[in-house]
Amino acid sequence: MMKAKRREFGKRKVDPIPRWTLHDLRRTATTNMARLKFPPHVVDKILNHVSGNIRGVAAIYNRFEYIEERHAALTAWGRYVDNLVSRAAPSVVELRA
Repeated sequence: MMKAKRREFGKRKVDPIPRWTLHDLRRTATTNMARLKFPPHVVDKILNHVSGNIRGVAAIYNRFEYIEERHAALTAWGRYVDNLVSRAAPSVVELRA
């Protein structure tokens, strides 16, 4: 990642990339799926967590897998990430002085 960062910024000094783990990617995806308005119980199913908003008796009886909702959330997250990494150069029009 640092090689790519140095290629992008050339000879300018670049700040080091903070230490991270794979768990940080899960946290980032979870946070951003919430920002994209997906409900916590759907995101928790994606992460294979059992908490979410469904608790108590409902958690015991509600065995629905939310497959379509999970698919929609992961598709939206994939589009979001794809947009981040494949942004086209901005359209800039130079104005004459």
